[in-house]
Amino acid sequence: MFNYNHLYYFYVTARLGGVSNAAKYLHISQPSLSSQIKVLESSIDQKLFEKRGRNLHLTPEGERTFAYCKKMFDVAADFAESLKSPTEKQSQRIRIGVSDQVERPFIADLLAPLIREQRRAVEKTFFVSSAPSDALLTQLRSREIDLLLTNKPIYADDVTELATAEMPVNLMVSTKNLKERKMRISRNTSAVDFLAAVPWGLIIPSYKMKLRHETDLFFQDIRARKKVVFESDIISVVGRAIVDGAGVGFLPVPYVMDEVSSGILTLLGPKAGYWKHTLYLLGRKDEKEDETIQDLKKTIKRLEKI
Repeated sequence: MFNYNHLYYFYVTARLGGVSNAAKYLHISQPSLSSQIKVLESSIDQKLFEKRGRNLHLTPEGERTFAYCKKMFDVAADFAESLKSPTEKQSQRIRIGVSDQVERPFIADLLAPLIREQRRAVEKTFFVSSAPSDALLTQLRSREIDLLLTNKPIYADDVTELATAEMPVNLMVSTKNLKERKMRISRNTSAVDFLAAVPWGLIIPSYKMKLRHETDLFFQDIRARKKVVFESDIISVVGRAIVDGAGVGFLPVPYVMDEVSSGILTLLGPKAGYWKHTLYLLGRKDEKEDETIQDLKKTIKRLEKI
């Protein structure tokens, strides 16, 4: 039905972002590669690429074709791996989609111990991508990713919740700012009194973020107000602004554990946090759990004990 060489040529071209790079990778001429792709387009009666200026972009049909090709050639790679002798070192690819509402550098810290550890002569490679939760759910269902990390619960018949972590949220302030004002605070310092006393404004996630909604509810509960001086829909930018002393803000403790441990940030509030911000690890219901997934589940649960 299909010429798989043509499909592979298309897949490589889309993955490498153009005919020039793909031709070098495939060791064929650019005109030959372009001709093979045109034959594929003709055979399926679909336009797969379009020119925008000097760049080549996938059409909607091209994006759909690429998604299927990726699954097909991933399976082929897995099959080739399975044919290796037991003495050869095998590899495992773990593709994790992370919601764009979850702090990105924190994910690197979360995965680092799993990346370092190699078990049973299996070489693990982690692929991490970020997108809105709805888009990642589609990718999970289409097997473009294996796991989904999000701060929003997802209820679906074909998705299972593998692990959750209720992370404490505390008020964060630059230690340098406190020293300059010669202020002494402790976890027991009232958030209302502190916010009223300090001159720094509030650093806050944008209104689209779940953490912003939780922060707004907390301010309603304590009946406090504070001028917002900076907001962003990128959590790492919010954290960076607080670290740099631009203002104060509320963050899940695991997101800034290194900065708190090193004394760069000082946190206020009970050890249990003013409230809990939940992180969910999701997978497909039809998938078996291997050791890597089990280790990641344990890592997620340990976040509650920080």
